[in-house]
Amino acid sequence: MKTTAVILRSIKDTLSWSVIKVALGIGIPLAILWTAIAIALWHPTLTFTEAFIGWVPFSMLKANGAFLLGGFVWFSAVLITFALVVSLFNIVIMRKMEQKNYTLFSILLLLVIALGWTLFAFFNWDLVYSEVAKILTWFPFETLKDGVAAMLVAFIYYNFFIVSLAIMILIFHKSFLKHLQQKEYPQAIMVDEKSHVRYIPVILRDTIIFFLLQILFFPLLFVPFFNVIVQLILWAWLIKESYFLAVGSLYLQKEEVKTVKMHQFVLWGLASIGALLNLIPVINIFAPFFTQILFFHWIMLNKKEV
Repeated sequence: MKTTAVILRSIKDTLSWSVIKVALGIGIPLAILWTAIAIALWHPTLTFTEAFIGWVPFSMLKANGAFLLGGFVWFSAVLITFALVVSLFNIVIMRKMEQKNYTLFSILLLLVIALGWTLFAFFNWDLVYSEVAKILTWFPFETLKDGVAAMLVAFIYYNFFIVSLAIMILIFHKSFLKHLQQKEYPQAIMVDEKSHVRYIPVILRDTIIFFLLQILFFPLLFVPFFNVIVQLILWAWLIKESYFLAVGSLYLQKEEVKTVKMHQFVLWGLASIGALLNLIPVINIFAPFFTQILFFHWIMLNKKEV
């Protein structure tokens, strides 16, 4: 029950204008930056991925190509459906809804559409996979190889975006968490700065290990489904400890941090929820904020029990 309350409160707070404007102010410039870097370094990175793909058996390449292409189709379906709904019903929506709620409605609509297409793909995966695989048989090996190599380049720079966004949130987390604490937990007191737990070295350490593990598990990117599971685990592991310590450094004494940290199952669960949101276009900008707020509410609701 307490976990449900944490999730519901976190959704509500993440969709508040005070958090949305900070998320967009950080996420959009970072997305533009990494897009520009990806364009500038596209060809050398593509050369690397093409060389690596040359070691992969055709059958495995074909299977993962179908999986990656299916993901691209899903992404396109989400955006096209969202555009159609907004274009067809925009006048009705604007008449029935206050302007201040339009941003919240748009985000919720996009989330519902993404969830709908995800459920459709999940329950009809055999059909989706077979149709995409048929399309891939129309292309010669070199064309398929080039297509998968390009997708891997995009994936590499997407990971750079996710990691840099996760780090940036830790730099700005104190301001919006303090605002939430004053609004929802006015009785809470921030700990003395001398008692703060260090979390920046933790995220820097985990970032280095994250990229080393990405290189180590790079061959697993060609194993359908398993590649998504591995990626989600790595994303969750990247933020689990640093996000917990970032909140704990503000509201928990060092002894309390050690006690709460024993709930590893919950910490993994909260981090995994945030990692899942990295797979949803547009929503991924808000994922680290939502995850940080998840840890915040969980710590605040469990602080008395500590």
